[in-house]
Formats: sequence, C-alpha cells, structure tokens
Amino acid sequence: MLGKLFKHECRAMGRVMIPLYLVMIFIAGLFAFNMKIGMSQSARTLLQRFAIVTSFLFFAAVMAVFVVMFIMVVQRFYKNLLGTEGYLMFTLPANTLQHIAGKALSAMLWIVLGILAGVASGFLIVFILSDVPEFIKELQYAWSLVMGDHVKVLQIVMVVIVILLGILESLCKIYAAIALGHQFNSHRLLMSIIAFIAFGIAEIALTSLPVIRHWIGRASYFLSFSEQGKTATVSVIFSQSVPMLITSLIGIVLYGGMTWYLLDRRLNLE
Repeated sequence: MLGKLFKHECRAMGRVMIPLYLVMIFIAGLFAFNMKIGMSQSARTLLQRFAIVTSFLFFAAVMAVFVVMFIMVVQRFYKNLLGTEGYLMFTLPANTLQHIAGKALSAMLWIVLGILAGVASGFLIVFILSDVPEFIKELQYAWSLVMGDHVKVLQIVMVVIVILLGILESLCKIYAAIALGHQFNSHRLLMSIIAFIAFGIAEIALTSLPVIRHWIGRASYFLSFSEQGKTATVSVIFSQSVPMLITSLIGIVLYGGMTWYLLDRRLNLE
C-alpha cells in the first residue's frame, strides 16, 4: 500500500512541479543566450535590456520553485490528511505510518529533482556562455579527476547522504509542526508556525548542551573508528559528516514519531 500512496503523491505533485522545473530550465537557457548576445560589443541596447529582463525572470523562476514546493509540501499533508480528504484517506487499507512515509518520500523525491533541475540550469548557463569544446574538455577532466580518487567519491557519497537525511528531517519537522498546530481548535496555522519555530529553538538549545555534544562525539568516534586506520582524510570526512547524520536521524525519529502519535492517537478532523 505504501507504493500506491507514493505513486499517488508523486503524480499529484508532479502535475505542478514538472512544468515549473521545465520552465526554470528554459528560462535559464534563454537568460544565458541573451547574456551572451548582450555581452557582445555589437549588441543593440534593446538586446542588452532584454538580457537584463531574462535575468530577473530566471531569478523569479528559481524563487517560484522554492515557494511552490514549500506550499505543495504543506498543502498535500494538511489538506490530504487533516482536511476534509482525511475522512477518505484514513479509510484506506493503510496505517498512519504508511501515509506519513508516502508523503515524506514523495516530497523528498521532488525536492531532489528540484535540486537537480537547478544544477541542470546552472550547467546550461555555463555551457552556453563558455566555449563549448573547452567546456566539454574541462567537464571530462573534472569527472576523471573525481572518479579516480576514492576519497573524493566518498566525500560526494557522504554529502549526498547528509543532504537526503537533512531533507527528510526537515519534512518530518514540518509535518510534526502541522500536526501539533492542528490539535488546537482555532488559529491552527499560527500555532503550526509557532510550533515550527519552537522546534528550531529547542534543537539549538539541545545541541548546545555539553552532554548531548559528548554523546554525539562518542557515537561519531565509534562509527568512524573502523576507517581511522586507512587514511587521515577519510577519518576527517567521517568526523565531519557523522555528527550531522546522527542529529538528522534523531530528528527524523523524534519528529516522525510525534507526527505518527498525533495522527494515530489524537487525530482531530473537526
């Protein structure tokens, strides 16, 4: 059932996000093309102004992606589970954890695709503005340089894992704030915002406690101990990334557990 919920969420978000991503990439190409013409000495003033306009359009497209994505994440969770659609959703043969996981995984997928769309837009701009053969040559050299070094590959893998877990933790925090704010009979949106801010303050306060930092440091040492005998660089990678991984995992468990409890045991659809 989780797979069906995941597919349904992906389709619902994809109808909005795919056109938006394509528009952003298209505007990025248009912006780069007009910038290349506008930088020419023979370019007319009208073309130079049009290049400035397309730069503002590209900035607006990037901002629109972030804003719409955030609205979609909040709306899909609130409207689908805590709104009028919740009466139907909770009659499906799926438990509360599957509902939460389906929405979190779908939202994380579209956020990752949004990041990739942004990277593609950046590559397109550089590709158009630079000398094409030289750009391809530099890209091939960078690829061979990275893939030929196992330490760099490990760095990339750890960064990807940290980003994915960070995204999932943020989604769980948003869901927990919405579920907590929905426990109130009035001003639910305001209470959700206050809950989200309170979560952030609590995180800062807890992670600054010496005892918490001590146990995270010990866990980091334990997880990276097996790699310390290989190279010092690998040890540094683990010492920097493992604390972030641990805090993200703790946040996922705590916020996800809170969301599950509020939806499963204290659900209020009135």
